[in-house]
Amino acid sequence: MSQPLTAKLPQSIDECKILKPIKLGGLTLKNRIIRAAAFGGANFDDLIKVHVEVARGGVAMTTIAYASVSSDGRSFESQILLCEDQRENLQRLSDAVHSAGAAISIQLTHAGGFADRKVTGSQQVAPSSVFNPAGFDWPRQMTEDDMDRVAQNFSSSAKFVKESGFDAVELHVGHGYLLSQFLSPHSNRRTDTYGGSIDNRLRFPARVYKDIRTVVGADFPILIKMNMDDGFQGGITLDDAKIVAKTFESLGANALVLSGGFVSRNGFYMLRGTTPLKSLASAMPGMAKKLAVTLFGRWFVPTIPFEEAFFRESAREFLKSVDNIPVCLLGGITSLSTMEGAMSEGFSLVQMARALIHDPNMVKNIEDALSHNKNIEIKSGCTHCNECVIATLDPNRGINCPIRDIENLR
Repeated sequence: MSQPLTAKLPQSIDECKILKPIKLGGLTLKNRIIRAAAFGGANFDDLIKVHVEVARGGVAMTTIAYASVSSDGRSFESQILLCEDQRENLQRLSDAVHSAGAAISIQLTHAGGFADRKVTGSQQVAPSSVFNPAGFDWPRQMTEDDMDRVAQNFSSSAKFVKESGFDAVELHVGHGYLLSQFLSPHSNRRTDTYGGSIDNRLRFPARVYKDIRTVVGADFPILIKMNMDDGFQGGITLDDAKIVAKTFESLGANALVLSGGFVSRNGFYMLRGTTPLKSLASAMPGMAKKLAVTLFGRWFVPTIPFEEAFFRESAREFLKSVDNIPVCLLGGITSLSTMEGAMSEGFSLVQMARALIHDPNMVKNIEDALSHNKNIEIKSGCTHCNECVIATLDPNRGINCPIRDIENLR
């Protein structure tokens, strides 16, 4: 049975560990709470509304999710593609969040074998030609020319978002997207210098990081979102993941965001709670995908019971494996006591998404209670129904919490 990750509630703002500032590279965050990346589509007016709301609610930094660095790396039509046409929108977004009092980060990704060829217009590229059960498709194995091109896409995108006013980037090395596919022995079956041992499987993700660091400079924060495990037998092991963490620390990454799961195999592993298959099937584009989710969804999007801070046991192991890099706890965090417990154990930051979608003012609520010396638990009302996750797949809905919407009607 897992040990609880809670702490005595603070009596004042001065006692509250989660409200202490922290420095990541050249960026000082006013507290330790980051709004995690949660896919929100590419409607920038909606993105501004959502991220300004949570910035006003007190988070130190908010993260724009799942921005593709390349046209062949997209899995949804409604996904940000980092290109010159979006410069004005990205600047509007970063300016708005800054005006609301928070820093802003953006998640850099390439879907690899999880990309949708109906969106990209081309066959997917991946470390190896391994069947993608979620998309019912086969990618082709990347050549070194492909790797050169994609690495350039990552570095030029990082430079681009820095020029567009963003304070940090989160390099997505988890969840079964391209860089995670290189790290996982399930999806990387190469026999050259990019496959086999964990050192070889790390070669391309490490190169991408180094190329980004070269163009953004030494002080610009790069956070690494990475898997501690893929959530199934044959995926990356905890021991190999610790080597990944140590490698990125040695390369100069500014924080580790610890997660798990593989979108093509267990799509809600990184979420837990209810799997709303009917809503998911309804949100899928095209009859083929709707039918696939209806018939087979319970296998590649299985329901996994929710418990607060569900990644905590594995994440504790990483605290013992790294030296000085800030480690961010992620995964079902909903309460002040859990956040304080994380700080007491040695975590430097926490990330939350669903809790802040339901309660964007949660950080302000903590500050207000402590400023009046109220020693009370502050907890999000999120029920982990995951309907907010499905809502983002519908361009007509965007990011919303149906529970919160109902509460607001009362």
